[in-house]
Order: sequence, then C-alpha cells, then structure tokens
Amino acid sequence: MNKSYLKRTLSALALPACLACASLAQASDLKDVYDLAVQNDPQLGAAKAAYMARREVVTQARSGLLPTITATASTAENKRTLLDPNAGSANYNDNGWQAVLRQPVFRLGNWFQFEQSKNIEAQALAQFTAEQQELIFRVADSYLNILQAQDLLSAANAERSAVQRQLEQVQQRFDVGLVAITDVLESTAAFDSSTVNVIEAEGAQAVTFETLLRLTGQPFTEVAGLSADFPVEFPEPRDEEAWVKAALQQNYSLIAAQEAVRAAEKDLQIARSGHLPTIDAQISYARSNTDDQNYAASTVAGTELKQRSAALQLTMPLYAGGATSSRARQSGYLLEQAQRNFDLTQRQVVENTRTLYSALNTDVARVKARLRGIESSQSALDATQTGYEVGTRNIVDVLLAQQRLFQAQFQYASARYQYIKDTLRLKQVVGTLSPDDIYNLSNYLTEDKKIGKIVPTTR
Repeated sequence: MNKSYLKRTLSALALPACLACASLAQASDLKDVYDLAVQNDPQLGAAKAAYMARREVVTQARSGLLPTITATASTAENKRTLLDPNAGSANYNDNGWQAVLRQPVFRLGNWFQFEQSKNIEAQALAQFTAEQQELIFRVADSYLNILQAQDLLSAANAERSAVQRQLEQVQQRFDVGLVAITDVLESTAAFDSSTVNVIEAEGAQAVTFETLLRLTGQPFTEVAGLSADFPVEFPEPRDEEAWVKAALQQNYSLIAAQEAVRAAEKDLQIARSGHLPTIDAQISYARSNTDDQNYAASTVAGTELKQRSAALQLTMPLYAGGATSSRARQSGYLLEQAQRNFDLTQRQVVENTRTLYSALNTDVARVKARLRGIESSQSALDATQTGYEVGTRNIVDVLLAQQRLFQAQFQYASARYQYIKDTLRLKQVVGTLSPDDIYNLSNYLTEDKKIGKIVPTTR
C-alpha cells in the first residue's frame, strides 16, 4: 500500500463535519452523531495530535542534509597593566563577528535518517487512519447499542403488559370459580418478575445514551430507530480468499506494522553508518577590530582584521568505546522485534478476516431464522392460549409461550444489529470502512421510530 493511497483515504475520511452546536444534541440522525464525534471525540483528537507531531520528523531529518548558517559576535573591554610601573596601563575594546556556512557533503547516516522519517510518517498516517475507522465503528456501535437496549425495553414492556392482562383475566376467572388460586399466584409472580425486568431495562437504556455524550461532548435525548426494510445480504464477493487478500493489502494496522519494519531497517543502516567517515564543506567570513594602540603600532594592517576561508573537513571515527557496534546490535534486535510484530499482525488480520466473513454469513442465516422464529412463536402462543381456554393447558404454559414470543422478537432485532456491526468490522479489517458507511446506514433510520431516553422511575 503506497503513501499516496493513504493520503487519499485520509482525505476521504476527514470529511468536513457539521459545526458542533447545542441544537444538534437533539438530532436523531446517525450522521449528525458522527459529525459531532469527528469534531469532539477526545480519542480521535489525541490520535490527530500524535500524527501531527510525528510527521514533523520529516522536516527535522531533512535538515540534516541541508546547509546550516551560524553567526557569532563578541565584544570585550580589556585593561592591561604592565609590570614596569613607568610603562603605565591601557584600556581598550576588542569586537568582531563571524558567519559560518556548513554543508554536509557525505553523511550517510543523515541520508538514512531522512529516508527513515518517511517511513515514520507513513506509519503515523496509517495509525491515524486506523483510529478514524475505529471512530466510525465506535459511533455505529454506540448507536446500535441504544437501539438494542430499546428493543429489550420494548420486549420487557410488552411482556409485562401481556402478563398484566393475563393476571386480570385469571383473577376474573378465579372470582367466578373457574380456576384455582395457584393460577392467580403464578400470574402474580410472573407480573412482579416482568416489572423488575422493565426497571432493569429502563436503566440499561438510559445508560447507553451516555456513550454518545462521551463521543460527541453533547447530550442526546432522542435517536431514530432502524427501519424494517433494512437489507440483510451476504457479503460480496462470496469468496473468503478475496476478502483475505484485500485485507493483507489494505488493513491499516498491517500497513503501520510494515512501515515500522522499514523504519527499523533504516535505523540499522543509521547505526552501521557510525563506522563511516563524514565530510563537511565550510565557508566562513570573520571581521574583528581592536582599540589597542600598541597592536596597531606594531602591525601594518592597523586595528581591523578581515578573514575569509573555505574548507573541507573529513572526520574519521576510530574508536568510540564500543558504542557504535552496540547501537548496531541493538538496532538489529529492534528490527527483529518489528518483523515479529508484523508477522503477528498479519496473522491476526487473516484470522479476523476469516472469522468475520464466517460470522457475517452466519448473521444472515440467523436473521432469517429469527424472523421465522417470531412467526412460529406467535403460532405457538395462539395455540397455547386456545388450549388454556378449553382446559388442556395451564397458565404456566401460556406465560412461557408469551415469554418465548417476546424473546424471539428481541433476538431478531439483536441479530440485525449484530449483522450491521460485523459488516462494519469486516470492512474495517479490510481497510474499506469510510464515512459513507455511516451515511448509508443513516438512510435506513426512520423518524417514525423515534427512541427517547428513558428517565428510570421507581415502582
């Protein structure tokens, strides 16, 4: 994966976000949540600062190949007293300045350091892009967790309502002597249990909204639900090896690990270059002046001196106490470490890609099975209620059938959310996850299914 691809992807991910304002805190659109998160998420902000800091290494390394110019100036007040008391003393001023231009001619270590800086920048860019993709998933995951918590609450409310109606019917039948007191007690216990489930679900639903506050810095009190026509499809292409191949080429964690290996290789070359000589070219110009009259009287030039020089300086390292060889060995071990980390990351990417591809195919089958499960659970409940009315089934059978229906409904909703999460994770592993995935998902969120944050109440 080349650096230009990384920069294009970075530009695509860093789409202009909406201005963060309090009015958006009431918005129910997933893309609004994402846009606010891009602006305000502390984790992404820290990653961006880290990237901007690390990219400065290129400028710093380049300076090792460019000339440097220094200028110095000095002035000194002098007092001279001779040992001969008849000679007297003299006070005078010396002043001058010097400018030096130094150009590296042969410093192989500086060149390797400059080449290494490009790998360090590419590694930082890949890591930052991976953080941007992680933000996309974190936003979607937090949003879907709210929807899942709401579905759990809806199932708990529906179960409690059904049990309450069942309790009222059983109480009426008990009052006229059609059922035993045990049916009333069973229904009452089921109603109390369902009430506890509702209270717990309300608390869990309210907590899920807090993750949006952490991501965006803004409080949300309402979001939109997922529409029933959201498509659940098998991943394309239907070829696991194609997904693995794409992941090995485009996964940003793997790209970062690869750039780390290249940077470590350059570091080894830098360390070895410590045994090589260096050559610098230098041009200097100096000018000095003195008020010492004795000096002026003793020379033809007078009190002012100008000097120009041009030189080549060769420095040959002979012995550094073993430090240079030690740094070379150290760099060799660090290169081995980077290569091992790359191998580990590569294997993890392959494993995660295969796992997610398989999970996604399972998710599709699961969603379809859960939908059929709702239909069969509803039919079973209808039959159980009929059997209870004619005396062939008891109240416990009815309550269990109701519970299975509500559980099937919740499992169906959860299966859809898991499908979405696995889809996003697979794209993230392959390196193709982008804000467009958020915007496309947002198109299937409907205002007709608004979900408000629950304020838990004590019953």
